[in-house]
Amino acid sequence: MSTVSRKKKKEKRIRIPAEYTESALHFKTGPGWKACYDSERELYTAEIFEAGYYDLYEINEEIFSKLKTKGMERREAHGLINTGRHLYKSVSDRNSSYDIALDKEYMSLCPWADVQKTGEMWESELTDLAVAIFESEKQNREQRMKKLNEQKDTNL
Repeated sequence: MSTVSRKKKKEKRIRIPAEYTESALHFKTGPGWKACYDSERELYTAEIFEAGYYDLYEINEEIFSKLKTKGMERREAHGLINTGRHLYKSVSDRNSSYDIALDKEYMSLCPWADVQKTGEMWESELTDLAVAIFESEKQNREQRMKKLNEQKDTNL
C-alpha cells in the first residue's frame, strides 16, 4: 500500500462527525458514512464504508434529514442509506476483490466522493444479472431496464 493510500485511509478512519457546506454541497458525516445534498441539482447522495466494503447511493431528502452527525449508530445510518438506490459497490475482502457500477453515471452523480476501487470492474451483463436476481438491488431494476431498452432501440 502506498504512502498516499495509507494517508487517505487514515483520514477516512478519523473523520469526525460533522455537518458542513462547501459551495453548493451540504455534507453530513458520521462513523462509516458521508451524505451530500447538492442544492444546484437538488440531488441527495451518500457513501458508506467499512473494512473492505464501499458503497455509493442516491438517497432522498427524508433519508438525508434523518441522518444525524451525533448520537447515531453506524448500523442505523447504514440501514437508512441502504434504502436508497445503489449506484456503486466495491468489495475487497479475503475472498475476492471487485467493483460493480450499478449506475454508470455514479461519478457524475457523486463528484464529491472519494470512490474506492479495486480495479476489477464487473461487466455490464453480470451487473444486470445481479440486479435482476438480488432483492437488495430492486431499486436499480427499473432504471437499468430503461437504459438497456434505450440502447436496444438505438441499435435497431
